Amino acid sequence: MNVASTPFFVFLAVVLAGYHLLPRRTLKYGWLTLSSWAFYAWASPGYLWVILLLTAIDYWAGRRIGTSEDERVRKRWLTLSIVSNLGLLAAFKYTEFVFDNGVSLARLVGADAPDRAWAILLPLGISFHTFQGISYTVDVYRRLIPAVRSPLDYALFVAFFPQLAAGPIVRAVEFLPQMTTPPRVSAEQITDGLRLFVVGLFKKLFIADQLHGLFVDPVFSHPEQFSPGVLRWAAVAWAVQIYCDFSGYTDIALGTAKWFGFELPPNFRLPYLATSITDFWRRWHLSLSTWLRDYLYFPLGGSRGGEVRTYLNLITLFVLCGLWHGAAWHWLVYGLYNGVLMSLHRAFDRAVGPTAWRSSLAWKLTAWAATFFQLLLGLVLIRMTSWPGGLLVMQSLVGFGHDSGAISVVPLPVFPLLALGLAGHLFELLPKRETVLARYDGVVAVASGVGYAAAAVLLVTLGPGVTQTFIYIDF
Repeated sequence: MNVASTPFFVFLAVVLAGYHLLPRRTLKYGWLTLSSWAFYAWASPGYLWVILLLTAIDYWAGRRIGTSEDERVRKRWLTLSIVSNLGLLAAFKYTEFVFDNGVSLARLVGADAPDRAWAILLPLGISFHTFQGISYTVDVYRRLIPAVRSPLDYALFVAFFPQLAAGPIVRAVEFLPQMTTPPRVSAEQITDGLRLFVVGLFKKLFIADQLHGLFVDPVFSHPEQFSPGVLRWAAVAWAVQIYCDFSGYTDIALGTAKWFGFELPPNFRLPYLATSITDFWRRWHLSLSTWLRDYLYFPLGGSRGGEVRTYLNLITLFVLCGLWHGAAWHWLVYGLYNGVLMSLHRAFDRAVGPTAWRSSLAWKLTAWAATFFQLLLGLVLIRMTSWPGGLLVMQSLVGFGHDSGAISVVPLPVFPLLALGLAGHLFELLPKRETVLARYDGVVAVASGVGYAAAAVLLVTLGPGVTQTFIYIDF
């Protein structure tokens, strides 16, 4: 069920009505949990057992970790939780990759190996809810949070449907304290939720999907047919598409959660204004970046083992980050690329240190341009349909490439779409000024809410409709 489709809007209306009409905490949370499981089962028929099994394992592991004083017992249950989550994630996500590469290796040494005649469907959001389960049991083990006593509360934390398909990755320490009593929904939350919902729909339907069908997909499918200039614009368009697609889903998730009274963590902070690769990963997919930092990078040793060990930890971290996104060689290379860039930036930072010229406008503009160029190269890796085609796009970005009667015209609608996609960054930079209307907050909130609701209706009824699933749902 696509969260930008009419069936989802009907489902959402029914769930909201039931949740707010039911009188007691248990009934509200029970309804919301059952609805979230229905959402999961609708998207992944036959795989409901996956989330139910992991929910049960992590709940009991958390209880045993929280109540035991025996360190060996605590470690055994923590290990069970981690192995169960990562084991199922690996089985569903990496079995095909391992099998196919095993076949290729066997053929390389002369053995007769059959092609794969089967495929594994990836359960909805498994990359996200497995990380949530691991973070919960690890935090209980670290005594950062108490173990959840109610299985219903824990099940809702894992399955909460607004963020189930593509995040953000919500930690128990962020979500469970909000569940003590069903949070009351304020007028501000309703209005903010509508605003986020409308913005997310617009990003998805009018920018991301239109760029995909009009320009990005045709060019990346056959890059040899296009001139280097068009390939460069396609790389920029892909950067705008993936940002609007992913941040659009996040906006819808955050907005929907507000209508139930819950606040989810933001996932983006103006990522394309980053002035270094390190700065970018502090702005892009924040819930994953901070998860990897806290539950992988620090346990690996972080920066405590000397410079060489730190660089190895960074590269390991990002290789695993790449493989988390997808079981394919181009994702592994993407992770390696970012790990090497992060290591090089750290080495540069430590060698040069803070200087006056690094604070100048000229340097910041140069750093921004260099960072954006690095990002474009990396994004080509994850969008290309073949290595030769990807190399053509990369060659165009560095200023050379083929030019033999290729198509050299960029469709005119692409430019306003790019402007709309990038304008969101500039809009967020505008100062939030107090106005004379501030004294009429209630009136303004109601008027804003009505306006956003009308905009949402217009987007759904008169918009182009969903043409592509959200990109990160496939991860």
